[in-house]
Amino acid sequence: PAMVRDTIEACKEHKADLGILLDTDADRCGFVVPCSRGKKSFEPLNRNRLIALLGVLLARTSPGCSIVTDSVTSEGLSTFLESLGLHHVRYLKGYANVIGKAKDLTSTGLINAELAIETSGHCAFRENDYLDDGTFCAVKVVSLLATERHESKDASLLDLIKELAELDVVAELRMTTKDQSLATMNQVFDLCALEVESLCEQTDGWELDSENLEGIRVRLGSGQFFMLRKSLHDPVISLQLEAQTLDQAQRVTLALMNAFQLEHISSTLDLSALSDYASDQN
Repeated sequence: PAMVRDTIEACKEHKADLGILLDTDADRCGFVVPCSRGKKSFEPLNRNRLIALLGVLLARTSPGCSIVTDSVTSEGLSTFLESLGLHHVRYLKGYANVIGKAKDLTSTGLINAELAIETSGHCAFRENDYLDDGTFCAVKVVSLLATERHESKDASLLDLIKELAELDVVAELRMTTKDQSLATMNQVFDLCALEVESLCEQTDGWELDSENLEGIRVRLGSGQFFMLRKSLHDPVISLQLEAQTLDQAQRVTLALMNAFQLEHISSTLDLSALSDYASDQN
């Protein structure tokens, strides 16, 4: 967030058309863009938005191709990519996982996976031999903006993804095991997953995502969902949540917190992130 804020301030100062953010080894990227025509403020173009924008680009250059993403992309992104005639493959977190999956799928000859990308902006194009290179992605986006500006001097990248359904509330809450143990995390995650499955049976509108390949993901209707997954490297269970309103998100969080109050979960997992979010009045 601090990097986004700094980039927005720099774009305002220099009246930029585009701000590019790269991590220290430049395998991840993100962007900030003008909010709308005629306005001086800027907003992020990253995560699901970035994948959607690259989908627009690939729909022009490789119609019908596939995009492999990590597991936490939104419901709205899948719908948007499908509307472009593209195939969305939701796979596992981890850049090696999405890149490996894209390579494997393409090698079969059954589909053409032109892009492997995580919501972090860690991306690899088939055109670039699946090298995870944020600068290559940045050049693609700059070129797309230049093409659009050639057609219209007021063209906006945001206009290209205006049909992408986005929810007002996007949150990630991290629950750490009290003993900092990966073994404990694996054990308690299985218990949490059982409680989520039980909640789905008892709660109207909660539907387990049978196509999910990582953790446990629940659809809540109208594009809303939550997902529990284990961290790849740390003794942390992550809750990814997207909802239409804060009130709806807090109700989901409260339901999970109550379900996880069982002794064999609450004694080993720090639930303070859930309780803090559920009681936050802002």
